[in-house]
Amino acid sequence: MSDATPPVTLNPPPEHAVIYVGAASVSLVIGRKDDKGQFISIESLDRPLPVARDIFRARSISRNTVDQAAAILRDYLQTMREYGIPSSQLRLFTSNILAEAVNHEIFLNRLQVHSGVAPSLIDDGNMTRLVYQIAQRMLLKNPLLAKGNTFVSHIGPGNTRAIYFQQGRLAAYSNYRLGIFRAREAIATPDDEARQQMVHLEEHIRGVVDHLAQDYSDVKIDHHVAIGAEIQSVAPRLGKARHGAHRVLENDLARLTDKLARLNPDELVRELHVHYTGGEGIIPALQTNLALARRFGDDSLWVPEGDFQLELMLDLMTSGSRTAIFQEEVMQAACEIGLRYKTDRKHADHVANFSRQLFRELQHLHGLDAKYELVLRIAATLHEVGMFISPREHHKHSLYILMHTEIFGLSSHDRVMVALLARYHRRYNPEPNHPHFSDLSREERMIVLKLAALLRLADALDRSHAQRIKSIQLRPEGTRLNVLTQGADDTTVEQIAIDMKCDLFREIYGYDIILAKS
Repeated sequence: MSDATPPVTLNPPPEHAVIYVGAASVSLVIGRKDDKGQFISIESLDRPLPVARDIFRARSISRNTVDQAAAILRDYLQTMREYGIPSSQLRLFTSNILAEAVNHEIFLNRLQVHSGVAPSLIDDGNMTRLVYQIAQRMLLKNPLLAKGNTFVSHIGPGNTRAIYFQQGRLAAYSNYRLGIFRAREAIATPDDEARQQMVHLEEHIRGVVDHLAQDYSDVKIDHHVAIGAEIQSVAPRLGKARHGAHRVLENDLARLTDKLARLNPDELVRELHVHYTGGEGIIPALQTNLALARRFGDDSLWVPEGDFQLELMLDLMTSGSRTAIFQEEVMQAACEIGLRYKTDRKHADHVANFSRQLFRELQHLHGLDAKYELVLRIAATLHEVGMFISPREHHKHSLYILMHTEIFGLSSHDRVMVALLARYHRRYNPEPNHPHFSDLSREERMIVLKLAALLRLADALDRSHAQRIKSIQLRPEGTRLNVLTQGADDTTVEQIAIDMKCDLFREIYGYDIILAKS
């Protein structure tokens, strides 16, 4: 009998799948984690679907397009079965332009019926986060761009995003209603010849670019980075990649744009090896990038190497995870909003720090995902922005302001959460008929209640706005939560505030809150 140990057979890590219903196609990526914990693609498919064309021409998705989407989904699900991937490991996303279709709910329902998975819409906040992460990875690879003042633009199907970095850190961002398909359909008329349409398109793009340039006229720009599926697909034709990016000369981009603009649709498809629906966006994308390059570049722009669509989908496979650096960028952007509305920065920071500590140490009680810590910190930072309008009922004013203010890196859903927490940071509890709160699911309402209870306690601990309590320690004892304080000799004011506004904490968590000196 042999004493040799039989070889150990290691099972490969499970595959995961992401389907993305974009502006001009439906994509499938099957990925697997490598030994560094990063997702890598082992299979990718892309099928054309004229979603954006339908929306910007008729404001609705045609029945034919809906049927095509269903057929593509069936094929992709079969591919998943061949890989042995269950539906529980599928994530389904849709482009944010779907929200502009009057029948988008019907379309989303069809997607769910055929996939068995509820689709998630990538709104402006999520797309900004994805673009930011792609830009950050490129900056890390390219010391030249990371050390300077770098302007990053992303031309999407319906919107253009601008992100401005100083020495690798976020300094400003903005969003404009100028996109590949939006621009094309805005100028399209049946009577115009192709060349006349092109002239109209260029004029339309220049108008929006002039507006964008005005917003960034007071900042120094050393480098311009262009991100997007179209520009990244043609960049290898225009320059060699170095440190993760192609350096594209403005004159070369102008010549290529002019050359491609002269081709008919069939010639363009053959030249670029794209499908017809994808080919429709090439020229508007290149023209927009060229217009931006002429306003912000000296004679060139940088384009990340790689496939934008693939990177986007691999990021989506990580369930929208946020890096620590990104979270701090989001917090800094929230602070800038607070400064805009002249909030008490020291108080806001103090309440945000207490909120973070309460969230972490009471995690066993609230059981919420870590992503809600960021939502709570932002709400704590911005809970008093309504003071800018009036101290009277400022919590309601805060709700209004935050519902109508884009917060960098947050989805529209998370922004609603932030606005509601600001609304309920005082002692008045939510009611089922309250605007926005009534739109939430039962589970989401409970999340708001749990977070609002923490925010109220954090706010009460700085009732004086003087940061008298420097730090706290939590000591549960039976039905009491002893909060041991350092800094203030007398915490009567804070205890009164707790007794007045922390009834919600008692209801949610079952603890009376008692302050004591540590």
